Amino acid sequence: MQSRPVIREAVPEDCPSLTKLAGQLGYQAELSQMKPRLLDLFRRDEHKVLVAEVDGEIAGWVHAFLNRPLHKDTTVEIAGLVVDQKYRRMGIGKRLLDAAEEWAKDRGCNQVTLVSNITREAAHQFYQAAGYQRTKTQYAFKKELNK
Repeated sequence: MQSRPVIREAVPEDCPSLTKLAGQLGYQAELSQMKPRLLDLFRRDEHKVLVAEVDGEIAGWVHAFLNRPLHKDTTVEIAGLVVDQKYRRMGIGKRLLDAAEEWAKDRGCNQVTLVSNITREAAHQFYQAAGYQRTKTQYAFKKELNK
């Protein structure tokens, strides 16, 4: 029987697990990329990376950040949330969301937002069950910049 997940702040030693889980989220990253990114986020008070640990293993993570647009109130945005495939449907994702929401409240925010790829139907059901409402459909654009 597995113990109850412990939600805690990420530490540099979590990077191999964070990298593996980023792959399950659909973002291939190398450990050599993940560790500097995580260390950079640690220096920024407006970002929070939390992990769910079960019996010494990282079962999921959430990255939240303060979004301070000029034209509307500050919110917390979920930049990423993933639970390891073998730990899904055990309440871990909900516990990570709850922790991110508490972090948002502690910063005076009254709203948490996120975006989810249109193809992630199971994720949409999860977020709606957690009380999130779909507010709009939009296009996402990007432009690769030459360095």
